[in-house]
Amino acid sequence: MTLKQLELFLAITDQRSFSRGAEVVSLVQSTASQHIRCLEDELGSRLFDRSKKGVYLTEAGRLFEQHARRICTACDDARLAMRRFAGAEEAIVRVGASTIPAACLIPDLLGPFSASWPGVRLELVQGDTREVLRLLQADAVELALVGGRYEAEQVVFESIASEEILLVSRPGLLPQRLENSHELLELPMILREPGSGTRQVVDAALVQAGITLSALRVVAQLGSSEAVRRAVLSGAGCGFVSSLAVERELAAGVLQTVSVPGLTIRQQFYLATRRGKTISPAAAAFITTLRKQQASHQHHG
Repeated sequence: MTLKQLELFLAITDQRSFSRGAEVVSLVQSTASQHIRCLEDELGSRLFDRSKKGVYLTEAGRLFEQHARRICTACDDARLAMRRFAGAEEAIVRVGASTIPAACLIPDLLGPFSASWPGVRLELVQGDTREVLRLLQADAVELALVGGRYEAEQVVFESIASEEILLVSRPGLLPQRLENSHELLELPMILREPGSGTRQVVDAALVQAGITLSALRVVAQLGSSEAVRRAVLSGAGCGFVSSLAVERELAAGVLQTVSVPGLTIRQQFYLATRRGKTISPAAAAFITTLRKQQASHQHHG
């Protein structure tokens, strides 16, 4: 049984004529008759009765018509869905993002992306870098924007943006400049959880500065930059946070930076994709918009 046979069967049914039905599906009548004989042989039932007034369905033909129409409708729907997919119309792109990309990069991207691709809906899943990369490897998201990278054969990383990680505190709680990096060991520290990209970058920078991580006076480990920001605002201690996450607080004077000699921390953000996986047109459109936006930021910066 082939789709062509089903389409021919329905065309003959609608036209009540073998010749006209054959024309509808672009077949000659002899070929159409052969297709129907093969179909009837496979089903073990006669589908049409012929008379001088035309061609009519048998009882078996009427039963088969219901199923044939459902199958052909489903095939039409599949063709339409694939055309929309190819044209990035009425498509969904699932993106995983760690805290800072989810809060700062993606919202800024949505305006130009929606304007260029109004038929595409973005579905965002947020977690720390490790969680998001696990979702990518499990095919739960198609793309990931993360603040760190881990060795993974299945994942390709592309550096897409960068920003500075600042040590911040409430004004007056701590000096604005430390004498040396080892004074960090005396400060009440609020850190991100170990799975976050920010924590990965901060730990590496502290080790390079000669700081023993286990000697830090950690008062809390929290699951997002927003949580760290709020804890610092409450006066619980100081914390390393993205400059993007505290722009407004620094401008308003409700937070201050704490300068540490010899310690400058920059965090890279990465676009992560599955190696060897074909990207959907909707996802490709998202990546194109992201690259354009970051190129524009770098140009103006």
